[in-house]
Amino acid sequence: MALTDTQYDEIMLMYDRRQKENRILMEQRRDEIYSTLPRIAEIDREIASSSIQAARAGLRGSPGTANTAKERNSTLLDEKERLLAEHGYPADYLKPIYTCPLCHDTGRTGQAYCSCFKQAAISILYRQSTLERILETENFDRFELDYYPKQADAAHTFTSYDQMRNILHKTKKFTEAFDKEGGNLLFYGETGLGKTFLSNCIAKALLDTGHTVLYQSAIHLFEEVCADVRMKKNLRPDSQDTYRYLYDCDLLIIDDLGTEYTNSFVSSELYDILNTRMRAGKSTIISTNLNLQELTDRYSDRITTRIFAEYKVFSFYGENIRLAKRRRSIQNGKSNYSAGAEQLRSG
Repeated sequence: MALTDTQYDEIMLMYDRRQKENRILMEQRRDEIYSTLPRIAEIDREIASSSIQAARAGLRGSPGTANTAKERNSTLLDEKERLLAEHGYPADYLKPIYTCPLCHDTGRTGQAYCSCFKQAAISILYRQSTLERILETENFDRFELDYYPKQADAAHTFTSYDQMRNILHKTKKFTEAFDKEGGNLLFYGETGLGKTFLSNCIAKALLDTGHTVLYQSAIHLFEEVCADVRMKKNLRPDSQDTYRYLYDCDLLIIDDLGTEYTNSFVSSELYDILNTRMRAGKSTIISTNLNLQELTDRYSDRITTRIFAEYKVFSFYGENIRLAKRRRSIQNGKSNYSAGAEQLRSG
């Protein structure tokens, strides 16, 4: 799991806060019990004194004295738990409090990162990918092939349903083999055919396995982030971090390529991003409403030849999914209205 120093520090600060909050809670519990049950305060003092005596006896080589102290402590602990239970408190009420019982809020179990550390890292990656809310609904589990027509058309060899089923299968394999194979994807086709949705599905699958993913619309990428950093406008405090992340993240998604205002600056930045990432073995997904000829006409040869040579290219076609969903929603609404009206008439 590749985290920046800033991301790692954020997680460790979270653990530090947890430890402090749990320590305060433990002190509040102790004060409450000592006030309500003074005998427990006495027991704790006796245990502390007895433990010191046992340690000293061990150092002096007096195992008998040490064993006697341990037996005494065991008796005192039993009395303490009995008193707590008699007054309605759980036996562990005064024991150290941990949010994660596996790592005791340290982030590690032995030499490995704890599962809670990995989850915290994934949460940070979600947030910094700019996709946190979107991925709640746009993921492989919610991708619906039923919106793609199963009827053939004269322009394509495969139906849009079969085409999308094939693309869905291959993109799932892309995420499953990501660590071993990586690779780059180009999604092209008219608007509303699921290119962005499928990109988000891939993003979620990789984020959930601890990979770093950054989503950028082409307009925002070039007209805000790159312009802010490269032209030294410094209008956005997070632009520098985002710009570095363009080159470092495991997967970069550039959405709606072609909607930006294309000039020599944009072409230069696009080439540098794609070329640097390819040389570093970093993966990129590009989605565009342009067809392949329009891409060739719009961008330089050094950009398009690299894309066509290094990217797996997927063509999206069929019916506009947004319009199809809207139609289905309207039809369902009419059906529900008719059913309700019929129920009223029959009632």
